[in-house]
Amino acid sequence: MTPKERIYNVLFGGIPDRVPVSLYKINPFDENSFWAKHKSFHNLLEKARNLQDTFFFYKPKTGFFFSAPESVEIKVEEYQDSPTSKSIKITVNTELGPLVRIARTSNMSMHQWVQKPWIEREKDIHRFLSLPYSPYRPDLSDFYKLLGEVGDKGVIVIALPDPLGVVGFLFAPGDFTKFALDFPHLIQKLLDKIYERLVNLYTYISRNVESVIIRIRGAEYATPPTLPQEYFNIKKAFSDFVLKYDSHLIEILKRGNRNYICYHWHDHIDDLIPYVLKLRIDIIEPISNTIEKQNFILKIRKIVGDKVVIMGGIDATDMEFRTPEEIDQMVKEAIIQGARKGKFILIPSDIPESAPLTPELERNYITFLEAGIKYGTRF
Repeated sequence: MTPKERIYNVLFGGIPDRVPVSLYKINPFDENSFWAKHKSFHNLLEKARNLQDTFFFYKPKTGFFFSAPESVEIKVEEYQDSPTSKSIKITVNTELGPLVRIARTSNMSMHQWVQKPWIEREKDIHRFLSLPYSPYRPDLSDFYKLLGEVGDKGVIVIALPDPLGVVGFLFAPGDFTKFALDFPHLIQKLLDKIYERLVNLYTYISRNVESVIIRIRGAEYATPPTLPQEYFNIKKAFSDFVLKYDSHLIEILKRGNRNYICYHWHDHIDDLIPYVLKLRIDIIEPISNTIEKQNFILKIRKIVGDKVVIMGGIDATDMEFRTPEEIDQMVKEAIIQGARKGKFILIPSDIPESAPLTPELERNYITFLEAGIKYGTRF
């Protein structure tokens, strides 16, 4: 089977020639990616080109918070902090005053270090809510170009946020919890506003793409550790912040062309998984075993049954600190637990996003790919 055939076979509910294995967010064929720009990743990329089943991530251009770019006046200023880093300041004037975000970026990392988030005070929420909205349809010409380039090498994943994924991004790390406690009504207004905008985007995407994976993220903002259980009723928070919106957005996708809904959610809580299953998702990820939780994939498989594809394998922390021999055995166990009836794709919970890549980490990720092929043909 080709990588494309292998992945689709799993999505269709069949039994592939082997378990698909991938570094997931790393596309080794993209010569302009962060990883391709750093020599320390070149050997890993070469191995991935030859071994993995590739997922080609695509993020549609969505204007300014899903509104047509011409609907708001945006000022962007860049300051070079050092030879390898710069700060980017974005200013948007609203009828209630300016909104400003400042973030520092580095050539050595994919991460941004937020120095000033969009929302720091209550008045910033009111300013954000006052932003004008003009419906925007993204230009998908680059998507269709990518579709032609992918061929048999893999499958496209369209990455979309849910309302909570957008709202959580407006705050500095940790601040969403404080505002959700102090201003729950305003948080709900923010979620409602973003939801109204996403309805148009989801509808447009659902009608204009076909046979791709649509990956939805954001749910982790509504579970511990982001929302501490001592302050929040987690089931209620998950319902109010996530399910209320995601159920309708996923229904929009289901009413459109045939695509596959992938639900990205890191902080799984057993009591919440049945609620997520009611969303009628096709894939859930990442589901990963750790040295401390060696049967987690098996546990989740028993809850979701055989109708949902599990994407997962090994937690990124173990990828960093375990020996190649341990990685090999953890891959074997992950496949045994998840792939007995075919609905499993082997991925790590995360991938390296800073350079340089250490020799130890390179060796473990290569071991991950090689072990996936070795044990994935025996399941």
